[in-house]
Formats: sequence, C-alpha cells, structure tokens
Amino acid sequence: MDLSTIRKKLQKKDKFHYSAPEELVTDVRLMFWNCAKFNYMISACGSTEWLFIPLQPDSEVAEAGRCLDEFFEDKLKEVYPDRHFPSMQQDDSDSEDVESQN
Repeated sequence: MDLSTIRKKLQKKDKFHYSAPEELVTDVRLMFWNCAKFNYMISACGSTEWLFIPLQPDSEVAEAGRCLDEFFEDKLKEVYPDRHFPSMQQDDSDSEDVESQN
C-alpha cells in the first residue's frame, strides 16, 4: 500500500473508491505498517538477552513514517472523537505481494 494508491481510491470515479472511513483508515495503517516493517531493523543486544529486542529506525524514511503515523492517529481522533477503528492485524502486511514480485 502506498500514498498514490490511497489517493487514487479517494477519487469517486475510481471503481475501487473508498465507501467508508474504515476502508481509508485500514489502508493508511497498512501503509505505515509496511513502512515500519521494511524500514526498521532489529538490533540484537546480545545472545543471552531474549526478552527484549528493540526496533531501531535504520533510515530517515523509517523515522518520517513513524512521525506521520503518529500525526495521522492524532488527527483521526480529532475528526472522529467518538469512533473506534479496529487495529491492524500483523499478518495484514503487503509483504506477500512484495515477495511474490521478486
């Protein structure tokens, strides 16, 4: 998922346009999930420490994605203060699409 696809689906003339806010939120969250998945690396602290392995941004893209994700979630709460949008499931990533293209 990427911003150009989201932008296209915002157009009423697109046959796959969004028909509900939940669809937009799902796609935006998927985009941020993929950004984190493909732009963060696991930094191992040592072979004996199995309980906590922090994720560190390994690029400006990762950090920008994280900041934009926070901004989106804050604005979402402002626009829909009384609405709850379901969280994304971890297996909803686009990784299978990317792997099948390689």
